[in-house]
Amino acid sequence: MLQSAVNHKEEVYYYRASWLQLFRPMTLTGTITPILVGTGLAALQGGFRVDVFLAMLMAALFIQSATNLFNDYYDFQHGQDHDKWIADASAARGPAHHTVPYLAITMICAAVIIGFWLAVQSTFWIIPAGIAGIIFGYLYSAGPRPLCSIGLGETVAFTFLGPVVTILSYIVQGYTLDFTIAFVSLPFAFMIASMILTNNIRDIEKDHTFRNTLATLLGRKHAVHLLITLLTLPYLTVLALVLAGVVPAASIIVLLALPAAGRLRWSFRKGASRPDELSGMKWAAWHHWAFGLLFALGVWL
Repeated sequence: MLQSAVNHKEEVYYYRASWLQLFRPMTLTGTITPILVGTGLAALQGGFRVDVFLAMLMAALFIQSATNLFNDYYDFQHGQDHDKWIADASAARGPAHHTVPYLAITMICAAVIIGFWLAVQSTFWIIPAGIAGIIFGYLYSAGPRPLCSIGLGETVAFTFLGPVVTILSYIVQGYTLDFTIAFVSLPFAFMIASMILTNNIRDIEKDHTFRNTLATLLGRKHAVHLLITLLTLPYLTVLALVLAGVVPAASIIVLLALPAAGRLRWSFRKGASRPDELSGMKWAAWHHWAFGLLFALGVWL
């Protein structure tokens, strides 16, 4: 009944917040920082092309932004997040609900065009990788069984906003895939998975009635234990990379992000209040930004 009502009134609903918030800018670190580090590693090995770097960054941002748009669009269709949408156009600052997919498709088309240019400039392996990223980004939220509703949200993010984007930003600079860049990508895989898991732990009560996220499948206690593991592994990986001489010693600067990780963990302590849990996603985003930018700074220095 709710689904029918939403579909019937779909065209009169508008995004309550601004266009900028619709793109979820705090999550875009999942694309920006791995590309900075992948390109930085290329620079360490002999140089990089600024135009290729900027094109890779824009294409990846378009795909991630489109994924975010599809997520908000389909969440509303599935009866979720009604507080984000309002029927009064004069009180809204964002687009109409039914226009969101068109905007997302436009961004994907732009990413495809840039991707073809990158393929000509570097390697055609970017084409199948980009296509896979677009398909999984769409299936993350769309369809009768979205990937985020069957416990695969963290896995998809781990793969495409960890190894895939980091490795691609390296090989488009003219270098070949090797174990070095694969290991360098792992901290970002753990970090983005921790962001998705944080979101799912926060929404356990809301999600358990209609979808099975990894957090609902594990239960809050075990999901928090997994979150602690995902918050610890990026630091251990960077330490190992420094000791192995893969990244500069300056990369140890990532330890300055530990207070944000601690605050995120505190948000999900036993007996945490609901406002504390709601603040967890904010701290997950700040932690990813801090860790990623510090890691990039350590590599580029």
